[in-house]
Amino acid sequence: MKKYSIISLLFIGIVGLFTYMNTDSSTTFSMFGIHITLYNAVWSMLFLSIFYLFSIIYFAILKYKNYIFTKNIKKDKENIFKIIENRILFKEGKNLEIKELKEIKQFIEMIQGLKIEPKEWDKLPFMEDILKLEKGEIVDLKKYKFDKNNPWVIKNIENGIKKGDLEKAKEGLQIDSLKEEALKVVSTKSSVNEILANNYPISKDTILNNLENNRLKELIDNSNLSDKDYIEIAGILYKTEKNPEHLIQLFENKEFPYIYILIEYSMFDKVKEILKDKEIKIFEYYLQLRECGQKIEINEYLNNVAF
Repeated sequence: MKKYSIISLLFIGIVGLFTYMNTDSSTTFSMFGIHITLYNAVWSMLFLSIFYLFSIIYFAILKYKNYIFTKNIKKDKENIFKIIENRILFKEGKNLEIKELKEIKQFIEMIQGLKIEPKEWDKLPFMEDILKLEKGEIVDLKKYKFDKNNPWVIKNIENGIKKGDLEKAKEGLQIDSLKEEALKVVSTKSSVNEILANNYPISKDTILNNLENNRLKELIDNSNLSDKDYIEIAGILYKTEKNPEHLIQLFENKEFPYIYILIEYSMFDKVKEILKDKEIKIFEYYLQLRECGQKIEINEYLNNVAF
């Protein structure tokens, strides 16, 4: 302001001097019956001085407003750090006023402990998608051009796996932390041809979902389930299969369900021949019941024997 004043006064003096050097005439102004006659050089200096005074007032107002703004910003920063502290520590605290940085306060209100709980906000439109991801939804993230290792990409794939999305599960196969769950979805929902071609692990649900597939035997032969699971699957097929030879062939490489199927088809002599050289106790009582013509649900029987 000091430099501005010095330059302004010099400018006013120079303008007055040049005006006087070029003309020594005077001009009379009349206002409210008052007549004032002054040299033109004086009038020019007078008008410039008035302009200078108004500019000083204008700059003073700006400086004052800037002072108030700076003061508010300083106070806002102090209050914001206090609000952040309260949000992280789950403390209620008094409602601190934020005058200038109100939008930052909106963001801070999403903080809970060490976690951010996103809310829909037009200033940060991506928060809407983050909120969906946090709720377990699948979101199209292509517009963000994320790296494949971005945590939100991984979260999106995880959501897809939980929802049983086959495509997301296939993506999850490339992520160590998601691979196990992804395999469950892939091995259950992929086509039999794809499962066998890629050596996906074959679960009980995989087989149950493909009981009518012409490659069912390959699924059974390439699976590694518990004996109890195989027997349960065989029990389900026994109720619908019209071709005994076909059902026996399905389980010919799986000893326990094979024996169970033979018992169900009353092939007792063959079962005894198999059991003669093996110590398989779980079918002894079941065989006796069937030989006596008594029927018992296989699941009920399995629940009362130890494997």
